Amino acid sequence: MGCPRAVRACRSACAAAVAICLLLVVLPLVLLWLPLLSFAVAVVRFRRRRRRMMMTRCFHGGDRSPPPESGPDGHRAARLHKYLEDQMELVEEEARDAMAAVLARNPWAA
Repeated sequence: MGCPRAVRACRSACAAAVAICLLLVVLPLVLLWLPLLSFAVAVVRFRRRRRRMMMTRCFHGGDRSPPPESGPDGHRAARLHKYLEDQMELVEEEARDAMAAVLARNPWAA
């Protein structure tokens, strides 16, 4: 025996009304908690970052020098430094070639 259509319609209308009432209660609570949750996340991130900085200082003797070249960041820094040196050499060569071309056209420019 199934429910008549009127009973099903009444149940779905009641369910919709309850959902709207819960939404009206839950939404303001969520909006009130969002700033507190954001602040908590910021505090956790700050503490984690500070702890990492303290551990780095403890393991590297307390000075503010860059980490040793043994880590992956050290190799990356060394590769970057080598790349920049190579780029400077290329720029110097191009400048020399450009100056030689100018002098070849006008020997009085020097």
